[in-house]
Amino acid sequence: MSRPDFATKTHSTSYEYISPTKLDLTGRNVIITGTAWEDGVGHASALAFARAGASCIALLDSHDIPAASIEKIEAAASDAGRDTPLVIPFSVDISDLAAIQTTSQRLMEAFDGRLDVLVNNAAHQEPYGTILDSDPNTDWRTWEVNIHGLMNMTRAFLPSLLHSRRQHGGLAINVNVASSGALSARGGSANYRSSKLAILRWTEILQMDNEQDGLLALCVNPGAIRTRMTVHEPEKVRAMLPHKPDIAGDTIVWLASDRKEWLAGRYVSCPWDMEELCNRKDEIVEGDKLKMKMVF
Repeated sequence: MSRPDFATKTHSTSYEYISPTKLDLTGRNVIITGTAWEDGVGHASALAFARAGASCIALLDSHDIPAASIEKIEAAASDAGRDTPLVIPFSVDISDLAAIQTTSQRLMEAFDGRLDVLVNNAAHQEPYGTILDSDPNTDWRTWEVNIHGLMNMTRAFLPSLLHSRRQHGGLAINVNVASSGALSARGGSANYRSSKLAILRWTEILQMDNEQDGLLALCVNPGAIRTRMTVHEPEKVRAMLPHKPDIAGDTIVWLASDRKEWLAGRYVSCPWDMEELCNRKDEIVEGDKLKMKMVF
């Protein structure tokens, strides 16, 4: 990226253009990871999918999903005039491949073998500190969740995404949540930032390897949001985080509501104005923009 922000217009909270109530995901089945906390991007995404009419929403997290969270997702659908979705919670560690494969078998039975959207949102951020002062096991946990977990989820659910695309006209959309932290270096968060950078390249190659089979994969930066995951950041930094969870949740659902082929393998920041992004489609495609490159 040659400049800190691509869009000339940005938002800190949701807006009419991306409203889930204007979308129609009736009959679509969705999986979201990292959904246990109501202040997080995963929960905001689940609310938005419900408001957009998704029929089945699976919530995966290493923590138990509170019953109150499920009730709020169901209520979001009802308040938007949609049918109540089937909401399925799973407590599972995505860094454990065997556990994810077992979850996949159970979930696809509940979904009747159909999967439209996979949102890999779960993440770990180590406490701020220099590499020599940090705990190596905690540092590695960031990579175990952010990268190994991403690989496990893809290995377990990509076949279902592609099969649903071929057999049922499924969307086959995979949204991987990265971070603006991937775009710049800053002391104190080496593993988080570098793992998020890896997600950008990994998603681009995932798209290249599977686009002929119908996959549409892209990365998003959810924004600078004061969530539970940011508790390890300095308080003066957290206090300045400007975005709300709904800007991420609603944008993710807007991106996943249909196949925007021109964004395949690319990076999108949720605070960007999506109408402006659409208006710059030709510029993005012709210039092969929104991909990580090294300029010599």
